[in-house]
Amino acid sequence: MAGGPVFPRSAFPVTSDTFVNFHVGAGANSKQDEGLGVTDSIASDATWRLRFQTPPQLPSGTAKLRLRTLAATVSANKDAKVNPKWASIAASEDPSSATLNPEGTTTVTFTTSDGDKYIETSITLDADTIVAGEEIVMDLVFETTGWTLDKVSTWIVSVIWE
Repeated sequence: MAGGPVFPRSAFPVTSDTFVNFHVGAGANSKQDEGLGVTDSIASDATWRLRFQTPPQLPSGTAKLRLRTLAATVSANKDAKVNPKWASIAASEDPSSATLNPEGTTTVTFTTSDGDKYIETSITLDADTIVAGEEIVMDLVFETTGWTLDKVSTWIVSVIWE
């Protein structure tokens, strides 16, 4: 049985290249989407600090971070680089003292036909063990090395099990 999505209960823009954003598409109908904003040209690694409350019983399947990303049309293929660093934290633990475990860098590529379309990326969360009822404490790091995306991007983030 698959489960989720579990959306962040808290999202904090840690660096100046991150901000709450509303993507407004070029269409005439349902074209507004709220998400985690990342500027069009990051000068250094950009970070969103996220908290996900896990359910009291975990669904079966593999836990994955699902990213649905929106950006305006690009003139050529462009890449965004993202690395989730996280840990599962119990109620009695101090999240500010936690060691966050990196999943490794994932490339999200935007093509010239992807403007205003959801680009979906799934990243398996296996750098730590998710525990039912605990908090997933995550720094979602957008890495400047290899980043070529030259448009503001909006990231809709959730945890799913499939």
